[in-house]
Amino acid sequence: MIFDRFFDKVKITFEVDGKPPQKSGWAGNDAPLIIKLRKTALAARNKLGIDCISVPVKLKLTVYAPNIDDKDDTQFRTTKKESDKYVGDLDSLIAGICDYLSRVPTDPGENNFQPSLLFNDHPEIDPTIPLIIKDDSLIKNVMADKKESKHNEIYYVMEIEII
Repeated sequence: MIFDRFFDKVKITFEVDGKPPQKSGWAGNDAPLIIKLRKTALAARNKLGIDCISVPVKLKLTVYAPNIDDKDDTQFRTTKKESDKYVGDLDSLIAGICDYLSRVPTDPGENNFQPSLLFNDHPEIDPTIPLIIKDDSLIKNVMADKKESKHNEIYYVMEIEII
């Protein structure tokens, strides 16, 4: 985890093992991935001693995985084990991460947001708490890449910088 302050610019960088969560409405199969992202983001913020960011930011996502192209859909999606090798579409990953670094809408029922019951065991990262960014509308610039991992591992690196 890296933290830089340069002329009042704040940049947070952290790495998360495993697949990034796709946009899924805070529930379903991605709930454990959302929890991992939010716990890592909270740890990064707490280590830096900063509050939730309430000014415009730029976000950079780099996903490392052994299968970034999903060239053979049947090969990688026929079983759960095989589908774990493919990280998903980049646009869905970006949308999910933008949502999950922030919070659910003020009314949890709005837009059918029904957070997973798994969040009940993690009150520090409750979906109603904005962790890194007060509102995802503050994300003004997004850069994203999927790159082949060198050791057949799946992980991703997040950079959030005040602009």
